[in-house]
Amino acid sequence: SPVVVAKWRGVNEDWPVLILNSHYDVVPASLEDWTTDPFSAFRKDGRVYGRGAQDMKCVCVQYIEAIRKLHSVNPTFRPQRTIHLTFVPDEEVGGGGMAAFISSSMYKSMPGVALALDEGLASTDDTYSLFYGERLPWWIEVEATGKTGHGSRFIDCTAVEQLIDLSNKALAFRKEQRDILHGNEAAADHSNCAHAIAAKRQKMLSELKTTGKMTLGDVTSLNITSLEAGVRVGDTVAYNCVPPKAKCSLDIRISPHVEPKEIGNMIDGWCQECSVAPEEGSKISWRNILGMGPANQNHALTATDASNPWYQVFVSAMAGMCLMIQPQVFPAATDSRFLRELGIKAFGFSPMRNTEIMLHENDEYLEESIFVEGVEVYTGLI
Repeated sequence: SPVVVAKWRGVNEDWPVLILNSHYDVVPASLEDWTTDPFSAFRKDGRVYGRGAQDMKCVCVQYIEAIRKLHSVNPTFRPQRTIHLTFVPDEEVGGGGMAAFISSSMYKSMPGVALALDEGLASTDDTYSLFYGERLPWWIEVEATGKTGHGSRFIDCTAVEQLIDLSNKALAFRKEQRDILHGNEAAADHSNCAHAIAAKRQKMLSELKTTGKMTLGDVTSLNITSLEAGVRVGDTVAYNCVPPKAKCSLDIRISPHVEPKEIGNMIDGWCQECSVAPEEGSKISWRNILGMGPANQNHALTATDASNPWYQVFVSAMAGMCLMIQPQVFPAATDSRFLRELGIKAFGFSPMRNTEIMLHENDEYLEESIFVEGVEVYTGLI
């Protein structure tokens, strides 16, 4: 899984550089679920179909085409500062490629980084989405332990019943956050949300009412992505045996409006409430499989006001092309979080407007006209 770096030397090589980053890995695609070969870049009716058409091989190519265009118009042209194109692997499985790159001697030899551009999202309207931060990914493994025995008996303190109780609390929190996102605050149940989170939510809601539309990045999402229990005998399950362990996986994306430690405290509370007899071994524990390092504990945001001259440059460049942007919080996680954690200004930006969001979906596609327009946008920005 190599990290590929292309360097375009600038006039002032001692100036902090510009990084144009993209990941080249993609999520899996099942052939039987697609109407085209997901790895063929199939062209039909003005669209390019393929896994990565939006996420994010399009941006990989748009960077290259924009620089190719600038060079073809004026072969002697050099940017004022050096530009590094970085193509990294493993973003879809936690960001190991970017983590390795920022630890490398190549990265450390750079004279600083002025600004980084990375992955964004398609916009369904005429504006471009510009992401100045993102929700922190917490991938939680929850394990319950309890009493075992014959399936014909009423056994108390089982692992499965504890896990179901915790799962119900998690789903109640999920519903509460979804109600907030869709403007149904009155229906939100606060019983599964820590007091600190609830208080910050009220402040956040008040601010968003005055600043504009709430987006997915403004709330904390939670999904139960796996459930596992049962005493297995080869490929079968022992139906008459109560399992001593049960597990579930939670995909939590923590909004910048909430401190990660408060989410951790909330999960701790769920575990304590659902552990029916911890002194006897019937209890629940959890861990974040992504670890609890700085990149998963701190919200690092890039300023979108007068304090950040790069934001002003970005806005001016887009306005010069008669294009509008909408600053937002990215709803998932990207490699930008590693850069922001180092104090580097980074924006998530994929120039796709008037486009249905299709990343990770079957028959993922991008309109050819939108792809070409994106090349023009990057040409103007660079």
